[in-house]
Amino acid sequence: MKNFELYNPVRVIFGNGESEDIGQYVDGLGKKALVVSYGSATLNALRGRVEASLKSRGIEVVPFYCITANPLLSHIREAVDICRAQGVDFCIAVGGGSVMDSTKAIAAGALYEHDLWKMFISRHDCDVCIPPERSLPTVMIPTLPATSSEMNCIAVATNDETKEKAYIYTAALYPTLAIMDPALTCTLPASHTVVGAVDAMSHVLEAYLNGDQRSPLQDRLHEGILVTIMGELREILKDPTNVEHRANMQWAACLAWNGYLQSGLDAPTPMHQMGHVLSALYNTPHGVTLAIFMDAFFRYTSKLNEERARRFALLGVKIFGLDPQMPAAEAAAKTVDMMVSFMDEIGVPHTLSSAGIPLSDIEKIADEIVAHGCNAEGMLPSIPPIGTEGIMEILNMAKGE
Repeated sequence: MKNFELYNPVRVIFGNGESEDIGQYVDGLGKKALVVSYGSATLNALRGRVEASLKSRGIEVVPFYCITANPLLSHIREAVDICRAQGVDFCIAVGGGSVMDSTKAIAAGALYEHDLWKMFISRHDCDVCIPPERSLPTVMIPTLPATSSEMNCIAVATNDETKEKAYIYTAALYPTLAIMDPALTCTLPASHTVVGAVDAMSHVLEAYLNGDQRSPLQDRLHEGILVTIMGELREILKDPTNVEHRANMQWAACLAWNGYLQSGLDAPTPMHQMGHVLSALYNTPHGVTLAIFMDAFFRYTSKLNEERARRFALLGVKIFGLDPQMPAAEAAAKTVDMMVSFMDEIGVPHTLSSAGIPLSDIEKIADEIVAHGCNAEGMLPSIPPIGTEGIMEILNMAKGE
């Protein structure tokens, strides 16, 4: 385990029905709130309850209901202008990861002195980011278990002018409050539930495979989260309205990337760096991009050397019950096959072709991954680091023809 500093100030209110009266939890944050959400009418009832609760406490509501999946910098800019013009005191997110990420960026942007794109880490080969140091208070009401955005200090968005997807990572982005109501997730379509679960799984797997390999406690915690997500997802797909399974899924997804389980691992996120390029270029859902690279990246890295084979074999023993005496290379291959079979079982696309991404664009995709995901040495951080040749091999393995 490596040295680390852990800080997470987010207050969490968790439980069925806790979103019914948000006003009781926001006293002291201010008298004017920007409520951020999707444009979808499916959230009208929830937004109506939020607005009514706030108004009953004398809080003025400024609605901003135009966030899209794979959130856009242009929308963040628009909302920041509204915050500044109307003197908003705090911001509330009502939605999934895209809404929560946008809300955190908006709240920080309202107090930011530079161009908003400067907040974002858009390259890894040089320092182009000026992180925000302060933010308006934020309240998260998540409707999709996936990103842990309700309890972490990360926000991701796409610059719709340059087609670059990038992220902010700074303590100023920690939400003030997260109100997690599993009942809100019971009406999610199966497709949303599945890609959200894959997103949460990817957070566990990035840390498990690319972080410090001598941290047995974190290993066991990650394995527990992964088993829980996979098991609860199967139950949810059989009975979508079961709030107990939804609650287990929501808390597992939150823990997957809120900082606790990653402590001491110092893990890079190569699958996310590659996936961001697909979202930026083709508006591919984030969870689908991660499924694509959970397939191809695993097939590539599990065969690189004996150390990698042993790591994948351990994952297979702990997650799928493989025989610990099985040769490492055989167990590693079996682990990857079983992970891909799980993605087939839950119905998530996990190849470029099945996700509708043009296979003729592979070289362009590789160039974008190198430009935005690789370090100054031209290597994608992972164990072991991967250069352009390896990136191309992974993309070719991801074709799915």
